[in-house]
Amino acid sequence: MSFLKAMIVLWSFCAAQSWANIHTHKFRNGLDLVIYPSSKVPLVTIVLAVKAGGFTETPETNGLTHLWEHMFFKGNQSLPNQEKFNQRVQELGIVFNGDTAAEKVRYYFTLPSSHLEEGLSFMYHAIASPLLEQKELERERQVVLDEYDRNASQTSFTINRLKKRVIYGSLHYLRDPLGERGIIEKASREQLLAMKDEVFVPKNAAILVSGHLDPQATIKAVEEIFKKWQNPKDWKPPSPPKFPEFPKDKPTIIDIHPQAKTPMVQYVFQGPRARIDVQDTYAADVLISLLNLRSGKFYQEFIDSGMTNYAALGYYTQAQAGELSLTCTASVKMFSKARDALIQAPTLWREKTFFTLKELNTVQRSLKLARLFEVNRPSEYIKSLGFWWAITGMEYYQDYLSKLTQVTLAEVRNFVDKYLYKKPFVTSILLSPKDAKTLKIEPNSQDLLKKLGGS
Repeated sequence: MSFLKAMIVLWSFCAAQSWANIHTHKFRNGLDLVIYPSSKVPLVTIVLAVKAGGFTETPETNGLTHLWEHMFFKGNQSLPNQEKFNQRVQELGIVFNGDTAAEKVRYYFTLPSSHLEEGLSFMYHAIASPLLEQKELERERQVVLDEYDRNASQTSFTINRLKKRVIYGSLHYLRDPLGERGIIEKASREQLLAMKDEVFVPKNAAILVSGHLDPQATIKAVEEIFKKWQNPKDWKPPSPPKFPEFPKDKPTIIDIHPQAKTPMVQYVFQGPRARIDVQDTYAADVLISLLNLRSGKFYQEFIDSGMTNYAALGYYTQAQAGELSLTCTASVKMFSKARDALIQAPTLWREKTFFTLKELNTVQRSLKLARLFEVNRPSEYIKSLGFWWAITGMEYYQDYLSKLTQVTLAEVRNFVDKYLYKKPFVTSILLSPKDAKTLKIEPNSQDLLKKLGGS
């Protein structure tokens, strides 16, 4: 048996075993529990995932979910000041972090498995009884503002913000968890407490635990510890937003930044939404992998030929808004040629001879192997499960690999027809002042900012 075949057999066994080992449970208060036991090391990772983010904010609270993330690991009724909180972190050997995006929030930490119940209690008090002290709010506000300023200094900041405004119109803030600086500056403790009752509730959350543990004992421990966490009266889940129709006039955004290095062009198309266009999300992932093959025609034409430094199709799985981004960077000399060739590329992807069955089999095997490596890193795997729980639901992820392996070349071509070929797109171009002058391209980003708002 060849090494590759042996790895595929191993993957099939491990994938089946990993999902068979996943335990799920829903408690009376609506809280979901996902458990992935693994005895590799005497550690456990605890994740709190919440269906929140930019999409649960308003124009007046844009950016406050991210601020909430920074206030999460602070004093609470159990640990009433930051000194005691930090002391408990050291006692339990906790390493914690969190992340906030447009459609999900995750808080997580790893600690010795002997402290599992203490870790669950630590997580419970952090979410159920935060103090949100004013002095800590002021401290974390400055941390978040510094983070905002670091992002604002990036070369792509303005152009990315403008893309959201062009695509999503007045609802752009729902796709922008970083938020607005002025809102963060004025955020109050009362706003954060109101946000807690709106989205940080059991019916909108899941606890996910991986590592060296006993599943049944863990279920009992979570039930006992989290049973006092209750939903506000008459609570309703956040409503999915109704975004405007994707712009059909093919707008172009051109920004000049003094720190821009290589000329960049990006074409953004409407992509599949994971809870609506389910089958299309699998075809998207397969198409991207096909284009990334170094032996493939796309890679050879755009990268091996020297026409571009980088060229790729990107897609980030989301439930409410999908974007497909076709991007390349190229030298000034090759930029115009690369720009034209890139937007014409989907025409070639429709041809029956562009991708081969051998290439399809190769990328499907690669995707399987990627999952094999993922499930063998329990602390990372459980965070990934937290993402999928929030975005698509666990059923989607359970069937993900089997669905990927069923994608055919005909389905890939149909995907290109449905989302890319002769479909509306938004163009964005990022250049340095020198390159813009050489290429005789005039910026319009500042005019668009005045027209659409934003900074």
